[in-house]
Amino acid sequence: MLSSVFLLPSGNKVIVLAVFISCIVFCTKSYSQIHKVEDDSLKVEVLYTKALEIIDADPVEAKKKLENALGIINENLLSQNEFLLKKAFILERLAYFLRRENKFGAALQNLQESLQLKRKVGETYTLGYTYSQTAWLWLYQSEFEKTKLNLDSAFILSKKYKNINETIRTLSRYGILHQNLKENTTAEKYHLQAIKKADSVNEMKLIASSNSYYAYFLRLQKRYKENIPYLQRSIDMHQKTNNQIGLESGYFALGVTYRVLGMPYKAIELYNKALAMSEEQKNEAVLHSRYLGLSNSYADLKDYKKAYEYHLEYTKWWIKVKNEKNYQKMVDLESQYKYDQKRAVDSLQFAQEKREVELVAQAESSKKKLYFVLLLVTLLGAVVIGYLVRRNYQQRSKLAKATYENEKKMLDQEINAKEEDIKRLIADNSMRIAFKEELLDKLKTDIATSDPQDIKQSLNSLTTQLKLQIETESKLSGLQEKIDAVNKNFDTNLQKQFPELTKGEREVCALLRLDLSIKEIMTIRNVSSDSVKSMRRRIRKKMNIPSEIELEKFIQELT
Repeated sequence: MLSSVFLLPSGNKVIVLAVFISCIVFCTKSYSQIHKVEDDSLKVEVLYTKALEIIDADPVEAKKKLENALGIINENLLSQNEFLLKKAFILERLAYFLRRENKFGAALQNLQESLQLKRKVGETYTLGYTYSQTAWLWLYQSEFEKTKLNLDSAFILSKKYKNINETIRTLSRYGILHQNLKENTTAEKYHLQAIKKADSVNEMKLIASSNSYYAYFLRLQKRYKENIPYLQRSIDMHQKTNNQIGLESGYFALGVTYRVLGMPYKAIELYNKALAMSEEQKNEAVLHSRYLGLSNSYADLKDYKKAYEYHLEYTKWWIKVKNEKNYQKMVDLESQYKYDQKRAVDSLQFAQEKREVELVAQAESSKKKLYFVLLLVTLLGAVVIGYLVRRNYQQRSKLAKATYENEKKMLDQEINAKEEDIKRLIADNSMRIAFKEELLDKLKTDIATSDPQDIKQSLNSLTTQLKLQIETESKLSGLQEKIDAVNKNFDTNLQKQFPELTKGEREVCALLRLDLSIKEIMTIRNVSSDSVKSMRRRIRKKMNIPSEIELEKFIQELT
């Protein structure tokens, strides 16, 4: 290609070379971009998959991986539609961590963005999970109407898509909602339904969470002894699934139970386990409650020094959490204020965008209508063409059938005429045989014993009869040819149907087809009557003809 370029005039060389180099640079850049997108896509998938694997066992590391994956998507992959749904999944997982840190405003923002992304890409199966997480946030804020609204949405979607896991989670949260509304009978009903369904699917995580929520309900009702089996079962399931978050919460709840039941040493052991796990998970939002539990337990033992030390820790972490909560409320209020201000400014822009969306929708609708009309016209054309082709085929079939019937009729007439000729020739042949026999008798009787004068007269009479016989012989000379012409197709068909028949046996079949007698066949083939009868028996056996059916009739009906 380059050698061809150098053959061009100098002015054209520069232009062509410039275009050629530009193409190379563009292709290299495009390849580099595609390669980078592939690498980033692979990184996101690896980070997300690994985060889900360790989200319960190592929540700190799982959160980091999710944040890294989100950063890559926001920086390099937002133009790739398939990663919008991945971003939605990551946002709702991060909302879970934000909620555990009491950062409810940020968590709600993540969940709202996740909902928008899912609606944009048409994802509906996992919407129930997002609504359920949103309901959990509103429950922490004691916004019970908003909690119920989101739970109702989650429950309807879980039923619609037969998502049994989400159904179980929603039933448990219905129970927590109703216990906050002081509707304890209804709350207990929902909790027990959740446990029953979790057992039916034998899902360990769901068994753990549903038993844990019901145990919490029982503790609120001061039914501490009743709550222990459910709490212990929850802890067992968390251990089997290596759910460190669930285990930490379970140890703390069991510590609360044993302290109330007057077992402070056991309570302290469990509180220490929970405290160590909270610090490892860097979950500062719950540290104050763990220190308070230890302080109260040592006070029960009258070890006031340690009780005071742990109470100081409790106060420190409680003030930190309280300040963070107040700060978060201020941030939420400020965000709401800015949002209200911006709404007025953006209203016109929103209206314009809405109008553009409507115009695009109208254009798409018009396109769809046009495509539908074109489809109908195409289908109608196909139907018309099909009808014409079918009618042409039917007419050609009728014409071919009529031609076939005419040819068959003419052929039958020709065959019938030839058969009549053959029968006449056979009759003449019979007469010839009779004449020869009569001639032989006259030679023996009349001529051998007559006078010379009578012999001459007898010879003249015999001469006349011989002339007539010669004419009959000439007619019989074409007998075999006519038989062959009539039986041409019959012999071919007979050979196909009964390949065991010999050529002589097929010739006899052809004569039987003409309804000739044994004597006539014997004369034509110049064989004895026994030979003809023997051949008839062999033919009947090879054709497998029952004894009650006439051989001649069977052969005549073959064609």
